Amino acid sequence: MKYTNLLILLALIAVTESCENSENDKIVRKVTCIQNGYYDYLDSYRMNSICTTDLCMEYLKIWEELFIERNSINKSFFDNHIIIGNSYIYEWAQGVSFRVGYKFEMDWGIAYNEDQFIIKINQDNNHYTTEIPRDVYLIKDQIKTLLDKGNHSDNIITISKENLLFPTIEDALNNLIDIAKVNTLCIRRIYLDENTGNLILEANGEYENEDNSCIFGSIDLINGETEVYDGACWIFN
Repeated sequence: MKYTNLLILLALIAVTESCENSENDKIVRKVTCIQNGYYDYLDSYRMNSICTTDLCMEYLKIWEELFIERNSINKSFFDNHIIIGNSYIYEWAQGVSFRVGYKFEMDWGIAYNEDQFIIKINQDNNHYTTEIPRDVYLIKDQIKTLLDKGNHSDNIITISKENLLFPTIEDALNNLIDIAKVNTLCIRRIYLDENTGNLILEANGEYENEDNSCIFGSIDLINGETEVYDGACWIFN
């Protein structure tokens, strides 16, 4: 009889824990945020500002060729997924560099990114390999050598060419909301992860009735990996 009662007690505990776990899985904290246009974040980037000097156009062409080579894509893929927004040449402590800003579009995901590389190294610059000449404008192969060596100021991103995991931007956002266990989140931007080349969607919101308390989340649009954490909405000095 005691053995039977023990079994009944254990069964009741198991059922209770199962119910509690089920309830915990459904916990939703109240969040508020204002969702403007999904792609409003792109408005802060400069577009339609491509420099047109012969030198600038030469390096824009070199960048395009290197981008295609380093990403193992063809010209058709480049033209269908890359929209160049701005380009310029500028001087700095180490020499002269070329910079280009562009939008990368894959399905409904759109991210802005910038690449850059040095095109002339100052005579007294010791930050670059000595096999590259100083005080002359560099050719494509020399720029490629510097990019391959991974110099800190030179970068052409490697993009993921896979289609997005989610059919719509709303599906991706709702998946992140479910994982975060909140009632809503608002999209802040989509960006290119510099390590994986994947498109990442970022969203956040402010907890209701909690002082300076926000939730921040991101979801990888290629593999579905998420990150969610709480933090201060504003940092006061």
